[in-house]
Amino acid sequence: MRESLIIARGLALAAALLAALPVATALAKQAKPKAKHPAPAASDNTPTAVATEQAPPKPEDVAPAKTEESVLAEPEATSATPPVAKTAAATGVAKDSSEAGLSLPSAALPTEDGQAPSKAEFETLGRREAARLAAGRSEVAVLVSVDIGNRRFKYSDPVGNSLRPYDLPIAPMLSFGLEAYPLATSNVPVLRDLGFRGRLSRAFALDSTTPEGDKIETSWTRFSGEVRERLLVPGRHPLEFGASFGADASYFVMNSESEIKALLPSARTISLRFGLDGRVLLAGRFSTLLDIAYLAVTSPGEIYEHFRDPHVAGIDGTLGFALSLVPGLEARLSARYTRYFASFEPEVGDPYVAGGALDEQLQVGLGVRYAH
Repeated sequence: MRESLIIARGLALAAALLAALPVATALAKQAKPKAKHPAPAASDNTPTAVATEQAPPKPEDVAPAKTEESVLAEPEATSATPPVAKTAAATGVAKDSSEAGLSLPSAALPTEDGQAPSKAEFETLGRREAARLAAGRSEVAVLVSVDIGNRRFKYSDPVGNSLRPYDLPIAPMLSFGLEAYPLATSNVPVLRDLGFRGRLSRAFALDSTTPEGDKIETSWTRFSGEVRERLLVPGRHPLEFGASFGADASYFVMNSESEIKALLPSARTISLRFGLDGRVLLAGRFSTLLDIAYLAVTSPGEIYEHFRDPHVAGIDGTLGFALSLVPGLEARLSARYTRYFASFEPEVGDPYVAGGALDEQLQVGLGVRYAH
C-alpha cells in the first residue's frame, strides 16, 4: 500500500511537470531574445539596423501561437523605430542646412529689412542712374576727330631781313578728347557736375621749307587739361553752361640741318587757361557749341627769347555744331582759333628789332563724340 502511494505521488508529480513544461519553455524563449539582443540605442538612425537585429525565430522552436504573436509584433517594432529615424533624419537635414549655409556668400544673407545688401545697392544705383539720364548729365565722354591745321606767324614793325613771316597752309591732324565727371550719379549739387576735361592734337606728315629750298623738320602738338564745372538748365531747348580752369600748350618745334638766315618761329608755348563755354539745342537733334578762353602765357617759347622784354598773351575760341545720331552718339564739326599776341621793348643795338609778333593757329575738325 505504501509503495502504491509513492508511485501515485510520483505519477502526479511527473504529470504536473509535463503540464508545466510548455509554459516554462514559452517563458524562457520570450526572455532569451531580450537578454541576447538589447533594445537599440537612440543613436541607431536607420530602420534597417533595428530590423536586422530582430531576427525571426526558427519555426521548429516556436509554438504556433507564438508564431502568430511574432507576426503581429513585427509591425509594432517597425512602428516604434520611425521616431528614432525621423529624429536622425531631421538632425541630418539640419546639419546639411547648416553646412550649406556656411557656403553661401554673405551678400545673399537677408538683412533686417528682409532684402539682400547687393539688391539694395543695385536698386539705389538704378535710381541714381535714372535720375542722371533724365537730367542729361553725362558721366564720361570721348571725342575722336580728324582735323586740318593752319598756322601763320608774322612780326609788327620788323627791322631787317631776318624777321620773315611764316605760313603753314595745311597740316593734317588727329585729335582725341576725354571728359569725365566722377560724381555724376551722386546727389551732391556741386560735386556731381565737377569734372575733368582733356584734349590732345597731333599733326603728321608735316614738313616745312624756306624760299631757298632748305628743308625744315617740323612737329606740332597741342594738348590741354582742365577742371570744369557745368550747369544744366532743362527746358524745351536745354542749355549747358560751363566754367573751366587749367593749362593749355602748343608745341610747334622746328629744326634744320641747313643754315637758315631767318629766325624759325619755333615755340613751346604754355599757358593758364580760363574759359567759359555753352551748348544749346536748337531744333530736333541739332545743337550748337561755343567755347571762349583767355590764355595767360607762363612760358612763351624759344622764338620770343630773341627779343627784349617780351609780353605774350592769348585768346582761344571754339565754335562747333553737333548732330545727334543715336542716344549718346553724335557727329561734330568744330573750328578752333587760337591767337597769341606779343609786344617787345627793343633798344638800339639789339640784334633783332620788332614792335611785336602775332601767332595765329586755326584747327578745323570733323569727328564723333560718345557720351554716357
